Amino acid sequence: MANWAKIKFYWKSFLGSQGSTLEASSTFERTSVSNIHNMLETNLWMAAVGQGPHFITHDSGEGNAHEADYLAVSGHNFFSVNALVKLQYSNDGESYLDAFTPFIPASDRAFVKEFTSPGAFRYWRLALEGTVIAPFIYISAWGLSTELDYASASFDPNEQEVKTAVNLSGGGYLVGAHAKYIERSMTIRFDDADAALYWKVKEWWEGNGAKNFFVAWETSGHPEDVFLMRPEQRFSNPLKAGGAARDIVIALTGRKE
Repeated sequence: MANWAKIKFYWKSFLGSQGSTLEASSTFERTSVSNIHNMLETNLWMAAVGQGPHFITHDSGEGNAHEADYLAVSGHNFFSVNALVKLQYSNDGESYLDAFTPFIPASDRAFVKEFTSPGAFRYWRLALEGTVIAPFIYISAWGLSTELDYASASFDPNEQEVKTAVNLSGGGYLVGAHAKYIERSMTIRFDDADAALYWKVKEWWEGNGAKNFFVAWETSGHPEDVFLMRPEQRFSNPLKAGGAARDIVIALTGRKE
């Protein structure tokens, strides 16, 4: 049995960074490639043609470079269109190398592909090959992951609640129920957290804000469990033991795919 992995957040993404550009090899009308990094689930990029290869290229700008050790995607059809996924990097925008062994996702659910960072490069691009039907993406992030720690208390990574509109009669009888969506929730607790862990959490809180981001609760044994979630809008992690440690609680919610 593999050793358990620490909880990871994937929120640091250089897509949309200052001075950078993001371009797609083709874009279907009424969609935009810039939609993939606003972390919203209601707009998307779609290729204008089905036949691959398709490229989404990030140029950091003259004198700039970025580093990455993960690719995250949510709201896609890569499995359905049999897309071979590559993330590539380059210094000159002409010759590209693969950051990891190309693969076809096992489903159309959210995924994170981790890899060893090759270093900082000006150009990065997502390549989708082998398609005959147009691929699409709602949300994607490329950047450096944040490894936190093991949770101090047990939690259910698959906790869910069906959000339902319920109609009752005057006598209290159920006369109708309409399930609108399923909400996923997760509460992570780190007791006696040291300063290093606290500053990782604080940096995430201040840098990510109320936006969606990617969470993996255990990448070693459950690499398929990658969720798009957002934080509760309260940050309170009290000091204890004379200021030597803190108790950290992170409450997250998101829409189940």
